[in-house]
Amino acid sequence: MWYKSGSLSLFSGSKVVLGNNTAWADKNNSVVAGGMLLIFADCSIKIYEIASVVSDTELVLASEYIGCTENGVNYAIPVLGSSDAFDHAAYVVQVAAMLAGYQSQLAQWKQVLTEHGQVTLTDNGGQSVVVKTLPDLTDAVSRMMDKTLNGADIPDKAQFVANLGLSDVVRKSDLANHTHTASQITDFTDAVRKVLVATLAAGRGVSLAYDNRNSQLSISATGTGSGSGQGGSGYTVVTRMGTTANQIFTFPISLNDQMDYSFDAYALKEEAGLTSQTVVIDTFSSTSAANYEQTNNVVFDGQLKPYTGETYSMGSDGSFYSSIIKADGISLSVSSYSTSTVVPAMTSANTPAGYIASASSVYNASYAAYYAFDGSVSGNGWISASAPTAAAPQWLEIELPSQTQITGYIITNPNSVIGGLASPKSWSLQGSNDGSVWTTVHAVSNSTNNTADIDQEFPLSVAANYSKYRLYITDKNSSYAFVSIKKLKLVVGDKCLISDSFGNFYTASSGVLTKVNSPSSASEFSTVGFVYSGVISSSALSGKLPIKVWLASNPANNYVRTSYGPPPQIIVPKSLTSVRSLQVISSAQLSATLSGKGAVSVAVSRDLNDWVVWSGSSWVSIGSLSADATGANKLIASGMTASSLGQVTATQWALLFPNTNGVPDNLAFAMVLSVPDPSVDGAVVDDLTLNVTNGSAWKKQTEAEVEIRWYPDKVTFKTVAAGNYKLAYQQP
Repeated sequence: MWYKSGSLSLFSGSKVVLGNNTAWADKNNSVVAGGMLLIFADCSIKIYEIASVVSDTELVLASEYIGCTENGVNYAIPVLGSSDAFDHAAYVVQVAAMLAGYQSQLAQWKQVLTEHGQVTLTDNGGQSVVVKTLPDLTDAVSRMMDKTLNGADIPDKAQFVANLGLSDVVRKSDLANHTHTASQITDFTDAVRKVLVATLAAGRGVSLAYDNRNSQLSISATGTGSGSGQGGSGYTVVTRMGTTANQIFTFPISLNDQMDYSFDAYALKEEAGLTSQTVVIDTFSSTSAANYEQTNNVVFDGQLKPYTGETYSMGSDGSFYSSIIKADGISLSVSSYSTSTVVPAMTSANTPAGYIASASSVYNASYAAYYAFDGSVSGNGWISASAPTAAAPQWLEIELPSQTQITGYIITNPNSVIGGLASPKSWSLQGSNDGSVWTTVHAVSNSTNNTADIDQEFPLSVAANYSKYRLYITDKNSSYAFVSIKKLKLVVGDKCLISDSFGNFYTASSGVLTKVNSPSSASEFSTVGFVYSGVISSSALSGKLPIKVWLASNPANNYVRTSYGPPPQIIVPKSLTSVRSLQVISSAQLSATLSGKGAVSVAVSRDLNDWVVWSGSSWVSIGSLSADATGANKLIASGMTASSLGQVTATQWALLFPNTNGVPDNLAFAMVLSVPDPSVDGAVVDDLTLNVTNGSAWKKQTEAEVEIRWYPDKVTFKTVAAGNYKLAYQQP
């Protein structure tokens, strides 16, 4: 009798067979290891040995399935019912005859495919037919296509042509000159090969593989079929879930020869995946840049950020000094910067005249405010009488004779000789013209730089122009009950000029370029030059690129700084990140620091073609993304913020992977950064991480963890500890 309820799901190259509406493990159905599985697929019947019955819906074959992956396949398993009268000897003879028939057919077809002459093909019923071999057929066709023969092997060629029913014109034409090459007969060779291949079926121990690309049929043995010292052909892997401690599993083996124990076996034990694990997707080091398609103003330096300007040193250029600067953004500002202070060396709180140094408090007279402006390399600085807080800040102030433009400031940290090392930690530089209304021109929060005697330089994105400046301190480093500053310098560079690609010179003020004469002396820089250009629009620079910035002299402490306004910058990964080792993505965290109108937007993809964002209820496609202005603007408009990304839950992440039942497989993140005004806006990404639950792993067991024993007719596994196991052994 036969068991054939339900249908099969088959997987090419796998030993695992899954059932649909099957009950293989039910003992009443008599499906057992060692039984025969007949598969009705590819217009043929394939026969495989059942190595083990795992469950009602899973079988393991003795050899890998050679065929296409497909579902809903019909099958049959010969089984013995309780009332069956069964002749075992006849059954063995029948199976042996069937296998011998397949082996005979395989040998016959091998002759058809590879040898010359004629071959007699005989089926299992004794019917036979004589056919020419493929090499002879190919040679015959080639001869017919040979124009030198001109149909010479056709008897009574004239009568043959007349029988074709062609017109007199055609019949009387020069048939000797009418030829075809083999390539002109469409798909002839392929058709012959496909017909032959379609009639072949692999028996046990043999695999057939047709390579469509190379039009080659490979016939190979999948096992030795004996224990003759050459080892097994592969592994039969059996999954056992919920195994108890010291449980023994036995798997029979069958040998034609004497067992020589040349086979291998091993066991794997499942380890549950760890929860709340952090997986780092990227830290955006300099090496990460090669992994992304990107626009041309992205910086990878341990952080991801748009290029927003830099400091330029000047090189000799004729009588003056110059440097070409990057100016192809949406805006640009240029400032001259120096390490020389605008405050002369003070010898008292109001000397020189017009300069007044003051502070919120003074520790004692030896640390008065003016010591921070005395210009000495060594010596005292200012120390407050109490520690600064947000509620009770400490401040150090300098009043100048008139409004004075600065482009930066420098704080020199104190040392232990000057009362104690307690540098500012959080502060703002403020400016005022009346001493009542103060404007913050620069701010720092939580700086931990407390190194003795170090200079901390702070260039300004926008030049300040006030008659009074003060450092307004709300927190300090160290445990001292005061804050200390060795020196404070307010700095500005020499005046500079800009030139365009045609050699025209310009001065700048409030972002407006004004053409001037080409300078012939250093004094002209002082007369018409500028220390801060203001924000220059891209339209004002149109047609002028590349541009240079010029200085009359180049002292070692004089620089030019730019503030560059980039368009939105996008990065798109070149490849997917495999997350197949993960069971669950709980959340994604994009660590980003934003200021002003700075923004970061994100989208994710499983294939690098379709990018999606979480809408609050589902994943929504925004289409493809390109590493250009079009892609950047699309992602700015439609992407997720860093905050929105962080709020996507594990359940929502699972919806991104519907065809893998919510289990992650591949993932990619595209990002865009927008900094409309670099003087007040910022967008910096530190890293991208996932919080995950790892997928389970299978640890190979030692001999002490699983005892494996080989016998002449079986192999056994003894699991010392309870758990889930995969037991693998080579089949003779």
